[in-house]
Amino acid sequence: MDRDLLFLVGLVFLPLAFVALVSAWADRRRPWAALILVAVGLGVAAWASLTNPAGSYDWRLIPDLAVETIARYWPR
Repeated sequence: MDRDLLFLVGLVFLPLAFVALVSAWADRRRPWAALILVAVGLGVAAWASLTNPAGSYDWRLIPDLAVETIARYWPR
């Protein structure tokens, strides 16, 4: 699988973790789903960033990376 795609999927998990955390807080439950999403999201994004042959990803280039990755996988 493409490292750029894995990096973006890891970044998508982080806002989902925030939503799960707020939901658990509102229902007065323990935030297990939020913790799992944070761990998976950070783990996948960190692995993709550390094994990237061009070096680490720059935060300013993430929108360009997202557009390029979507364009690469979008059927024509």
